[in-house]
Amino acid sequence: MQFTDKCLIELKAGNGGDGIVAWRREAHYPEGGPWGGDGGNGGSIILIGDHNVNSFFHLKNKKIIVAKNGNNGESKLATGKSANDLYIKVPLGTSIYDNDTNELIQEILQDKQECIVCLGGRGGHGNAFFKSSKNKAPSLFERGDIGEKKNIRLELRYIADIGIIGFPNAGKSSLLSKISNAKPKIANYQFTTLVPVFGTVKNKNKSLVFADIPGLIEGASSGKGLGFDFLKHIERCLILIHLISIEDNELKSKYDKINEELMKYNPSLLTKKTFVVLNKMDLEHDQKIIKQFEKQIKQDVYCISTKDSLNINELLNKIFLEYDKINSLRQSMLSDKDNIKIIKVIKEKQHDQEIKVINVDENTWRIESEFLKYWSHKIPLTTNDNIIRYNQKLLTVKVEEKAKQNGAKKGDTMLIYGNEFTID
Repeated sequence: MQFTDKCLIELKAGNGGDGIVAWRREAHYPEGGPWGGDGGNGGSIILIGDHNVNSFFHLKNKKIIVAKNGNNGESKLATGKSANDLYIKVPLGTSIYDNDTNELIQEILQDKQECIVCLGGRGGHGNAFFKSSKNKAPSLFERGDIGEKKNIRLELRYIADIGIIGFPNAGKSSLLSKISNAKPKIANYQFTTLVPVFGTVKNKNKSLVFADIPGLIEGASSGKGLGFDFLKHIERCLILIHLISIEDNELKSKYDKINEELMKYNPSLLTKKTFVVLNKMDLEHDQKIIKQFEKQIKQDVYCISTKDSLNINELLNKIFLEYDKINSLRQSMLSDKDNIKIIKVIKEKQHDQEIKVINVDENTWRIESEFLKYWSHKIPLTTNDNIIRYNQKLLTVKVEEKAKQNGAKKGDTMLIYGNEFTID
């Protein structure tokens, strides 16, 4: 299986189409009137959970993903065609980050759960939209909004009910192959398992997903061996099986070293229900050592053999019973909001009206503002009505007044996103 659990992609939603100025010219309608349609919406980029996808391999060569733009409006009140939204399938357990700010945007945990990561631009209005009792023949129109753009990082934490942890050669792969439909590679050397392996385990008409988590050695939390790339896959497991080989001379030492790595990575992992299991009981062993180990860790120790299936069914029965208890408690604590199947994240764009005045030279000033950047794109200064509307936006944020407060004087030039204005 090709395995990719991290992915960087640049996403660009489609721009909205422009509205247009058009007039009705027909013999039976001598008064005519505005007839320009709105632009269509640009396509959004939506990530959707798909239980059939198990890695980001299908995105490996997609460094940039761009949605289509909406079409411009047309005459006869025709709205431009909106672009289709672009859906990207991701595995369950995907965390979506803004790679520039490191902000967690959303986690995809359920099948068909959606997250709108980049919102397509809205289409601009044509002049028919602006018709009113005060202005029956407006020459107002707008450009479409620019679609959102983001650099995102996808990280995959696989969702398994039960995680099997322990040092290499403890027999994790052998146990998973014995109890499930998984066929992991098994050999007598470290890091036989190079990726998490999952198997479905059935018990009394119930089934749970078990995961063989590789990479746990002393120093794993700081990146040694396979490092913390695989520690993260333990976080969503409800129960852990801490598997230790009876061949190990220092059972308590092995147990402590694994727990120390869990503590360094995420202390909450030690609060999970954990079954401590000794494997390879078919080999010669001293029962006194096992009793001593139980006293040292102050909890029950389960003894099995993957070679001859000793006590494995009994262990599974206890694990399934414990899972039912923990899961029932968890479900009772979930709110209705937590149980929503489809989650869409849409953040309304708020344009900061703060003005920044920069002195370019003795008589020239550059104005910077999110608000004015947006409206400078939105309102083309190609009609008298649009010029009046744009000037109203300048008055809203008192741009001339603030320029003068920073040292500008009458007759100086203001540069505002491609437009030049003389200060009165």
